[in-house]
Amino acid sequence: MPNELVLPNSVQPNTWNADTAAMMEFAGLTWTEQRPDPENPGQPKTVRMYAPTGIMAAFIAACRRTGLDPTAKQIYAAQMGGKWTVLIGIDGIRLVAQRTGEYDGQDPIEWQATEDGPWTTVPPKQPFSARIRIYRKGISRPLEQTVTWAEFGGMKGNWDKRPSHMLGIRVESHGFRRLYPMELSGLYTPEDFEADGELIAEGAPAEPSEDWLALFAAATTREELEAVRLRIPAAEKNDKLKTAFLARAGYLAREDARTEDAEVVPDDPQTADEGAQPADVEAPQSPPSQPAPSSAPAETTQEEYEAAEAARFDAAVAAGEVSNGD
Repeated sequence: MPNELVLPNSVQPNTWNADTAAMMEFAGLTWTEQRPDPENPGQPKTVRMYAPTGIMAAFIAACRRTGLDPTAKQIYAAQMGGKWTVLIGIDGIRLVAQRTGEYDGQDPIEWQATEDGPWTTVPPKQPFSARIRIYRKGISRPLEQTVTWAEFGGMKGNWDKRPSHMLGIRVESHGFRRLYPMELSGLYTPEDFEADGELIAEGAPAEPSEDWLALFAAATTREELEAVRLRIPAAEKNDKLKTAFLARAGYLAREDARTEDAEVVPDDPQTADEGAQPADVEAPQSPPSQPAPSSAPAETTQEEYEAAEAARFDAAVAAGEVSNGD
């Protein structure tokens, strides 16, 4: 199979050669991001990111099982609503069926414009349903699959521009998965998720409207940091940004604590003529001073402080003191 030369034998990136690493990046399983650098405030650093090892293992297994080539975009990994999955295009599904040696053709896709309307191979402007018949050698009758717009139709993009074409892809992919469950089990097309309203982002999430991570890193006060957080659109908020926000907030809090500890309050000089207590007046007794608690002791690790900061943030949200933007 052509892609065996570059498919990794391990999900550990340190075992990949250059060709394998390039293929995995092309397939959406590794990418780079700009992250705040606590050691260099205002200077974000580039970090190599990887998909979860479970998804990488599932992707490699799917490539070997189907024989599809990631470099031809026949198969790739993506996130839908924050969850990873392995996707294949309709051309990849057709190729898998042909390679079984049992595919015996199919009838043209047919559509209905209305519930009681006639079936036609001419795509209507707005379909009510679509159906297909697919043949497999050794089976006397074709597999017939029907889907309706009400149940499987989508919105926006090609669903608005070419609704019959998109519904045709869905009915064909459903039919092939029923006819070849062993080869296509667990594999879906982008149209399946687009119709269900999921956001598809190959590899890294969709391009944000602003570089929020860099803006977090550039914030020098908690007020500036909070102002950046409040500007993030709801559709772009995710756990990664929340973690970066908390990490930067923790760094700024530690810097504030160090500044406070470094400040020395001088004693007010008093002369015998100004401010001195008369000899016959007993000076008020001040309670023994208590050392000010440190918000981030020097021995606290980065992980411990970020965990404490996260707990403090969540408690403030629960108390209604701040909004988490959800």
